[in-house]
Amino acid sequence: MTDTAADTNHSMSGLSADSTASPRRVLVCTPFPPRLDARHGGKATAQLLLQLAERNEIGLLCLRAKDEPPVDPAIAARCQIVVEVAAPVRGRLSRRFAWSVGFLTGSPPWVVDSRSSAFVAALDRLLDQWHPELIEIHLQAMAQYVTSPARRGVPRILVDYDPGSAWADEVLHGTTGLRRIPRRLEVAAWRRYERRTRPQFDAIVVFADRDLAAVRPSAGQTPVTRIPLAVEVPARPLAPEGSGPPTIVFVGSFGHPPNVDAAKWLADSVFPRVAQQAPAARLELVGNEPGDDILALEQGAVSVHGSVPDVTPYLDRAAVVVAPIRIGGSMRMKVLEALAAGKALVATPRAAEGVEATPGEHLLVADGEEELVEVLVELLLDPFRRRALAVSARSWAEEHLGWDQGAAAFESLYASLVHARRP
Repeated sequence: MTDTAADTNHSMSGLSADSTASPRRVLVCTPFPPRLDARHGGKATAQLLLQLAERNEIGLLCLRAKDEPPVDPAIAARCQIVVEVAAPVRGRLSRRFAWSVGFLTGSPPWVVDSRSSAFVAALDRLLDQWHPELIEIHLQAMAQYVTSPARRGVPRILVDYDPGSAWADEVLHGTTGLRRIPRRLEVAAWRRYERRTRPQFDAIVVFADRDLAAVRPSAGQTPVTRIPLAVEVPARPLAPEGSGPPTIVFVGSFGHPPNVDAAKWLADSVFPRVAQQAPAARLELVGNEPGDDILALEQGAVSVHGSVPDVTPYLDRAAVVVAPIRIGGSMRMKVLEALAAGKALVATPRAAEGVEATPGEHLLVADGEEELVEVLVELLLDPFRRRALAVSARSWAEEHLGWDQGAAAFESLYASLVHARRP
């Protein structure tokens, strides 16, 4: 059934991955329509839902912006019910006013942008009429909707991809001058909001060890569970050496501050030093919603490709895929996708967190600007080394990636929460 409402303190090892667990009726809430071709981290949500819906009754309630495509047809076909609620539309002035009020009341901008009375009404209707056994809310911005299921005693899971106060605090430390004022207000708002919402959940799921430490202080008595991020491995690998001019490719959604920081550092500081030693090198920044600060990076050998329909052609011709993440938490979908595609990958330690591939064998990990420049130049000038790294990455991905184990861990968590609520 599809219903479109246009207006309206454990690790995974502590969970038994029992694929024979009884099917559960789970209502999943997201701030976007999950799609398998998503150009942001929501692709992980889509792949997970596709797996979970094979063995469980999944209902989906999501916000959908005016220019967003609907829920992926493959996901909608497997879900028991799909409800899309039109995301709030505000003018620039009213939006900034709402942000200012949010700072005062402990609601950061992303939370304010995701606030919808129509979503609350749709959620209440589904809770009362569809009767889910559990509710699973994806991303911290949507934790504001925990009140309705909490009032009804429905077990509640928060899937927190990248804790807001953690990356906002790191952005603050890298900001100077008057721009520090709104950043400081945003950090304070995130912290108040997290302390208010996280303890209302029965379980919180994160993807990386760093996120455990970031979430626990504001979670109260709610247990925090790590389930590693996964990715579906494509049927065929991409070109292991790339094609055309030796090109470095960075892929990331530019609506997320850690990706903006990474792109600016790469284009302003790292790549010019690489080009001195590899004059034929090119840099391509590929991602959703590039702002003026990202578009301004395009000059000379640096190009920006925003909101492309498919990143595969860019990855295919890349000599090296780079993930120069310096701030933020969670595991990185872009890192796993590069490994699964069979590409030579260079990542910072922050970007490689939670990835159990072996540095030096399946990917290269570069700590700091000097080392990042060195390994990028090495790979650009050595196609044989690129090929060997790419083939090894693909081999590791075929053996270790995929959502089977992660989906089983979610199902085990479902079983434990439902069992705990029984008289």
